[in-house]
Amino acid sequence: MNKIFKKYSMHVYIYFFYMTHAAFFPFLGVWFYNQGLSNQQIGMIYSVGPLVGLLAQPLWGILSDRFGWGRRILMTNLLIWPLAAFGYKFAGDLFYIYILTAVVLTFFSCAINPIQEGMTVRHAKRHGQSYGSIRVLGSISFAIAVTPIGLLYDSIGIENMFFVFLIAVVAAFLVLQFIPRHLSDDKGVFQKKSFLHGVKSLFKSRPFVYLLIPLLFVSMGTSFSNTFFSVYIASFGDEASGQLGYLNTVSALSELPIFILSGRIIKRFGYFPVLTFVALAGALRWFVLSLEPSFPILLANQLLHGITFALFMAAAVNLVFELSPEGLKTTGQTMFAVINGNLAVIAASNVGGWMVDT
Repeated sequence: MNKIFKKYSMHVYIYFFYMTHAAFFPFLGVWFYNQGLSNQQIGMIYSVGPLVGLLAQPLWGILSDRFGWGRRILMTNLLIWPLAAFGYKFAGDLFYIYILTAVVLTFFSCAINPIQEGMTVRHAKRHGQSYGSIRVLGSISFAIAVTPIGLLYDSIGIENMFFVFLIAVVAAFLVLQFIPRHLSDDKGVFQKKSFLHGVKSLFKSRPFVYLLIPLLFVSMGTSFSNTFFSVYIASFGDEASGQLGYLNTVSALSELPIFILSGRIIKRFGYFPVLTFVALAGALRWFVLSLEPSFPILLANQLLHGITFALFMAAAVNLVFELSPEGLKTTGQTMFAVINGNLAVIAASNVGGWMVDT
């Protein structure tokens, strides 16, 4: 493999992978809204999947760390992911199909990010790079793609997003074939000692356990916005997909300088002051949303996304990686994903759906 491409292969994959997000997730809430679902029903859909993730994510982490199956799991689940999403398209008026689809979708998708995050951090350390310098490519691809895709859906109909999502995932899957296999290996102390010994080591680490508590509360605020922001915009009327495209482009662009500078920011101020600043910025961002501002102010408020997401992820992912014992790096990322993507979503989507409807 060409040395230059080997050095930047993870960059290319991340670029294509986050294009899949641009094709699907900003518009899923609009799809639910157009199907006539209530906010409480939408909240239930978003929360059922994470319930499954509470069980599934540790399972995937165990398989990845114990048997070194990270790459196989990533490739398999990456292809099943968009196919499972078609369940929403054919659910019709059957709400239980929406719930079943959320369960299947989450079961296979929840393994993707923890494995990717571990691979990204490992790649960065091996090549003298930073996590942010790689992850920023995902923000760039999202920013470039989300507005044209939103306008495309306004033109051809949002029901076609499932096919666009599938095409984008297939492209990412093809790029994944060129990623060096050693990046998915997580061999170390865990491979030499029993699994229970490794898990004990992980949860005996007080800094690791204490870190998860404030991360849960910060993630709840983010999850509430992620779940209902598109529904909020859809309530404005026509051309919601186009508006969401513009709003998500601004938020994605705000990530670029933060991801690039995140390594220096964390080194200069330290993990915990940075994460505290992130929480305060999040509080400001959600307060502005509560005022139901005009569209120009909504656009300006999206600039805070660079702090509430990019800086949060850069600090949290790297800190979790450092606090996790050797051989349990993927499991550490999985525990963070359970907090950030499961428990927080369950709490925020159910309470949030009730609040919006009431």
